Amino acid sequence: MSDIQLSAINIFPIKSMAGVSLSSAFVGDAGIAFDRRFMLSDTEGELLSARQLPAMLHFQALLKEDGIEIIAPDGDHLTLNYPELFQNYKQVRVWGTEINAQHCGIQFDEWFSQKLGQECELLYFGEQSERFTANRPDKAVTFADGYPLLITSEASLEDLNHRSQAPVTMAHFRSNIVVKHCEAFAEDSWKRIRIGEVEFEVVKPCSRCVLTTYDPVSLQQVAKGEPIKTLADYRMANNEVYFGQNLVPLNQGQIKEGDTIEILETQLPENYPDNTSVQSIASEAITTQAKTEQSWDNNQTLSLRCIAKVQETVDVITFRFSLPDHYQASYLAGQFITLNLTIDGQSVSRCYTLSSSPARHCDIAITVKKVTHGLVSNWLHENLNVGDTVEALAPQGEFNQSNGGDNPVLLLSAGSGITPMLSIARELSDRSSDRDIIFYHQARTESDLICEDELLWLAKQNPKLHLLFSLSQPESDWQGIKGRISKEQLKQHIPDLSERTILCCGPEGFMEHAKEFCQQLGHNEKNWFEESFGQPPGIELNANTETFQLTLNGTTIEGNNQSTLLEQAEDSGVKIPAGCRSGVCGACKVTLLSGEMHRSSEIPLSEEEKQTGVILACSCIPETDCEISF
Repeated sequence: MSDIQLSAINIFPIKSMAGVSLSSAFVGDAGIAFDRRFMLSDTEGELLSARQLPAMLHFQALLKEDGIEIIAPDGDHLTLNYPELFQNYKQVRVWGTEINAQHCGIQFDEWFSQKLGQECELLYFGEQSERFTANRPDKAVTFADGYPLLITSEASLEDLNHRSQAPVTMAHFRSNIVVKHCEAFAEDSWKRIRIGEVEFEVVKPCSRCVLTTYDPVSLQQVAKGEPIKTLADYRMANNEVYFGQNLVPLNQGQIKEGDTIEILETQLPENYPDNTSVQSIASEAITTQAKTEQSWDNNQTLSLRCIAKVQETVDVITFRFSLPDHYQASYLAGQFITLNLTIDGQSVSRCYTLSSSPARHCDIAITVKKVTHGLVSNWLHENLNVGDTVEALAPQGEFNQSNGGDNPVLLLSAGSGITPMLSIARELSDRSSDRDIIFYHQARTESDLICEDELLWLAKQNPKLHLLFSLSQPESDWQGIKGRISKEQLKQHIPDLSERTILCCGPEGFMEHAKEFCQQLGHNEKNWFEESFGQPPGIELNANTETFQLTLNGTTIEGNNQSTLLEQAEDSGVKIPAGCRSGVCGACKVTLLSGEMHRSSEIPLSEEEKQTGVILACSCIPETDCEISF
């Protein structure tokens, strides 16, 4: 049992709304800090939950130092500051229990009422609020259903999905604490456990309701009444189905992802009659489960559905996407996807770095700055809405958080170059990485700082993450670094710069200056990595037209030295997978078996690929007869 580990920590700041994944958390008397501290009620004080309004599952709450930022599915933001809350309290009811709850304010009621199409009020579990659990009346609880915490194991979910014909994810069960490396339903036999600094008592199994039958991404009900249907076959007692265990904390303290679960005391588990049919555990369910593990393969195009559009700054929007059923994206923080769009009847491809954390498998996001005369960025901002779909190639890219291994890292970014750094900072925090991170970002004004509140919050959660914000056009009250990046800035704020791996992304001028300053301060170029989505050098065409024989996967066509290999292949009906068509994304990699090519870009190619003859079809022009494989 010593190998059992804490694999995930989740909180739900507003009851029935989207969760927040944490790498570490403080556990107080009433559970994890900030968990279910807010709720919605109708005008009579009766709890409103996603059981009645599934759309609530798509509202997010971002924790801030003095409040929360609420984000609606359409991208609208609402800021709530604790000191500004109304000081009046009212009686509300949570599953029959009367609670004295603090009314947040009319502006919040009106915002939620308009978004949800129902009159409602936002309440906070304030200083004068008090509530206790049923089985342990000495233990406090906030707006949670009945107990402060819920624990489940990955093995229990796997067991359920082996039996079910419609597998689900852990997100369906909204667990606070998820553990791994134990047997299925081992948690049923635990009576008292320790995680990190905190001891917990396991008080009762958790009965499950209809909310688990709603997919948290699509908001559609899961097929065949799952997972309740299968749970009823082998996890039913007293006309209730059970999955997971309710916990109460016995002391206060810190827990973090990766902590060992110590079993201090055990109990006899509940005996559930197993009525599952052998067929449901056999081929069909296993085949279905296998589908849930399909990866988004290299060069594979998938249709992504936009599930949220978040206005980060006046000219920056984050688009969050869901993948098709049974697919998951495995990628490295810093990598990009290639969008294949049709704009005004023309096919257009662009690369966008994923700003989401690879540790959050259901969260695929790009953060896009609207650029003057930018064809694609303008189209995305003005035309891509929640519910729309776009075609995209799988994540790829050599610039990622694995550069430099586990060495201390300096993230240098400016403007929209922050996007790969956001992904890296989010993942390293999600995974409680011990990697020492200094994150330097340059913007014009504070209003141009993308995700400033979240980064400040991440830095509080992750002591290994140190933020340095520099503004080139700061307001008079700005207390941070002022001015554009300089050698003096770097020397003053990053004295160990020469010992760090440096990842740099931003405008060309910023990167050129940053690299020059770092080298002047003794940094070794071999530990410098940069990302640029600028266009590759233009291709100079030969004034004299020549023709050649081009053999593509055994098919021979007539080629020339006047257009790219990709264009000539497509004109002849030979399809080579392609993405950006500008020598950046690498989707059109092919292998030159023989012959000579003029190459204008090798941006995404590794040295090993170059040595083995890999070229980019969009950026090469034949100079002789050639044989190509792909």
